[in-house]
Order: sequence, then C-alpha cells, then structure tokens
Amino acid sequence: MVGEQSGEAVMAAVHTNGASSYDAIVIGGGPNGLLAASYLARAGARVVLFERRIETGGGLNTEEYFGFRFNFHAVYHMMADVMPALNDLDLANFGLRYVQPPLGAAFLFPDGNSMLFGDDPVATSADIAKFSPADATAYRAMWDDFQPMLDQYLVPWTYELPMPPLEQLEIMEQDEVGRTLARISELSFVDVLDDYGFQDPTVRMALLSFPAMWGLDLHEPLGFLFPLYLCRMLRASLVKGGSHRMSSAIYRSFVRAGGVVRDACPVERIIVEGGEARGVQTTAGECCYAPLVISTLNPEQTFVEMVGGDHLGDSLRSAVSTWEWEERSLFGVHLGVRGGFSYTSGDSRTQDALVAFMGLETEDDLHAHLARVDAGESSAAEWIHVTVPTRFDPTQASSGYQTVRIESISSYHMPWDEITGSYAASCLELIRTYADFGEIVVQRACPPTDIEQRLTTMKYGSIKHGAYTPLQLGYLRPNDLCSRIETPIPGLLVAGASVYPGGMILGGPGYLGAKVAMEILGIDQ
Repeated sequence: MVGEQSGEAVMAAVHTNGASSYDAIVIGGGPNGLLAASYLARAGARVVLFERRIETGGGLNTEEYFGFRFNFHAVYHMMADVMPALNDLDLANFGLRYVQPPLGAAFLFPDGNSMLFGDDPVATSADIAKFSPADATAYRAMWDDFQPMLDQYLVPWTYELPMPPLEQLEIMEQDEVGRTLARISELSFVDVLDDYGFQDPTVRMALLSFPAMWGLDLHEPLGFLFPLYLCRMLRASLVKGGSHRMSSAIYRSFVRAGGVVRDACPVERIIVEGGEARGVQTTAGECCYAPLVISTLNPEQTFVEMVGGDHLGDSLRSAVSTWEWEERSLFGVHLGVRGGFSYTSGDSRTQDALVAFMGLETEDDLHAHLARVDAGESSAAEWIHVTVPTRFDPTQASSGYQTVRIESISSYHMPWDEITGSYAASCLELIRTYADFGEIVVQRACPPTDIEQRLTTMKYGSIKHGAYTPLQLGYLRPNDLCSRIETPIPGLLVAGASVYPGGMILGGPGYLGAKVAMEILGIDQ
C-alpha cells in the first residue's frame, strides 16, 4: 500500500482551500507519537502533535514528590542500545543518558540464597550450577542459540515492517539459526524449557519469571519472544534522571525541528470525508487538516471512537471488534526512603541487580500464583519484583534518600477502591522479609485502575495496549489490515504500541510510522 498516493498529490492536498499548514497530524504524545513526529519534522515535514494530557511522554512517566522521582510506568528499557532513534534523532545531545546496572536480575530466597542473572552467560551459568549443574549446561546451550536469533532476526525485524507469516518462515528456513527460531516459535515458554532439558524447579521458575513479569501467558505458543524477554532484559538500562528524560529528549528534537505540540488538547474525532482521513477535531471543536493523520492510540480509540463505525468497512470493523486486552496488569508501590536499602541475601552481588524477584521458589509456585491472579483470588501480594533506581542513578532522590519501585502481577478486575491499601501493605510485608531499609517518608500505591486512568490507551491496565497472543502479534498486530502502518482508510496511519512490533518502549511503531509517512509524502529518507 505504501506509495499508492503520489508524493506530489499528497503535498498539493496540504494547501487545498488554504485548509492546513501541516503535512501530518499525530494523535498521542507518548514515545511512539513523539518519535514519529520528530522523524517527520527533522525530514522537513510540517507536523502538529495533539496530546490529551498536560504534557507529552505517555508511559515515559516520571513525577517528583518531595525530591523523589518516581517512574510510574516504564522504567526498564530493553532496547536502549539498539533503538535507531538514539542516533537518528541525536537524542544524547538533547539530554538522554542511559545507565546499565552490573546485573540484570537476582532471585532471592528465604534461606538467604540467591540466583543471579547477568549478560555474561558464563557467570550466570555458574550461579545456576549451585542449584543444578545440568541446568547450567542447558542455559549455556539456550543462550548460545538465543544470541544469533536476536542479532540476525529479532532485533533487525523490530525496526522493519512485518512480513506475512509464510514469507517470514521462508526466510528463516534458509539457515540453521532461522530454522531454530521458527521451531521455538511454535512452542510455549514452558515448552522451550522442556526442549532445552531444564529440570530444576527453582531454575525453571527463575527463567519463566522473565516473560511472566510482563503478564505473558506461559502456555501460549510465544517461544520466539523468549530471547527478547531474557537476553534483552539482562541488558536493560535505566534513563538517568528518570524515564521522562527520554520523552523530553525526543520532544526537544521535535520542537527544534519546527514541530508544533498541542498538549492538553484531546482529539475527539478523526475527520473522514469521501472515505479518506482529512484531519482531526478536538473536544473544544477546533478542526485541523492535513493529508496524513497518524494515530498512536489503541484500535478501539482510533477506529471506534474517533473514526466511527460508519466509516469502517466490514473487514476493518470485524478486525477491530476482536481486539483482546491483557488479562494481567501490574500493581505498583513507589517508596521514598530515608537512609539505605539493601537485600539481606548472603551474596553481596544481589545489590547490583536491576530487578530483584522475591516470594516464589518453584515453577509450581509461579503457575499457582498466576492462576490465582487470573481467577481474581489474589488479594495480597505473593510475588514481587523490586528495583531501587537510586542505587544506579542517585539523581532520582536527594542525597541520603532512596527511591524503591515494587511491582506485583495482578488483575484489573479486583475491588481496588477497597483493597489498594491492604495490597500495598502486603507488598511491604513481603519486601521486609528480603531487605533492610530505612524510614519510608513517601509512599504511592498504583493499582491497575490507576494505569487506565493515567494512560487511557491502556484499557483495563493493559500495559502493552493489548494482549500478546499469536493472533495479535507480528503481521497480525493489530490485524493484517493495519500492521504495516497504513490502514484501509486512505490518509490514516496507525503507529502506537498496539501496532507491530508492540509496546515496551521499543521505539518500533513510531519509527516505522515515520518511515511509511515519509514515503507517502515523497520525502527523502
């Protein structure tokens, strides 16, 4: 579909009847909206971005409370070193700095033992060997398979338009790495561990925690995601100063290039005339026109609420109606602590881990916990993962103080108005079993309902803008009509986390959205 509208025709449409001075309108100022807008503006396009909230950033949300910087949503950036925008948009010169902790993860146990994971497979295998020498060998074999999958396929494809499944499979079948990736793509996360011969229940629990911490179903055939959620998570970084510094850097890049931001200016509808998207109308009644409209909102917001059913063909209407939200969300507790914070494990290296997991000991424990979450029977924290940003970036609190981030997989469908306080208390009770820390001087609890209220694209607290299932990933995200950015409605593009390659601050949808938009507009890339 790209290029079906000639560049000359599209650019000429900008000035029809003097209706608009913009080449593109972007809806949503989250990371993908900012990226798409900045790429376009830096390429010479005239772009306006509309944002519902009083400031841009979306999930790159950092707020300051009495000197503590709390990252209420995104904090781990798994693709920090490979995201094209870092260099393309010169984000370092606009203030973006990353800090990579020495270790990716630590699993803490009540007896003081621990299991440590880093991006050095030899060191990680040695730690696994304390629990199971055979599993240590299996881990090396799996890691050695996963790395070329990432380098040859998964990372490059994150920043390329998706291919139909058969075409993708044909490419993968051309070498051994691709064939192995194709094979594990048919497996669940549990099946992958079986395939590599992992046996120890504690080691299996630890490995399954990497996808489980993001709410993924461990029994769905999503094995191709395992290299990303394990290897990339073990290279994850924090943004120095808080995640919002990333969105601020993209914002500065956009504005420096002449882009216009309209924050606190919600879009009410996408103007469709003659079957084509022509512009947007705000809730205040203001209309803005441009030959391209790029929405980074979820499918329901874009097509049902803003375009309207009358302008959707039967195929698109059907595709949108089947969109599934995530069954699991996150409960967060953010602490401002006076004094120090340290894990009580006997291994001092646990202090160097970006994320510390605590509360479970075996694979059966993990499956039972997730089953209780899905059944709405988990009214207290049983399993948490903890990050202490100030251990790696002291700028996120005043001297002598710490910020602590606690997260627990939970269900949106719980009476959070009634149980938020008790659930937060159970998180604190659990963390005190594994850590010593000073006086809590600030505390903020954020249930899944808070996620939805703060970020309306994340309905039901759906942190990735929609479930990761085989029918909502790759060429099918959000559906086979829209996964390549263009939609069946000429002039309307989609480029948010509900579009390929998905959420998690990958920078992929915004990057691809700009690429397609520039091709339509006839702008050299």
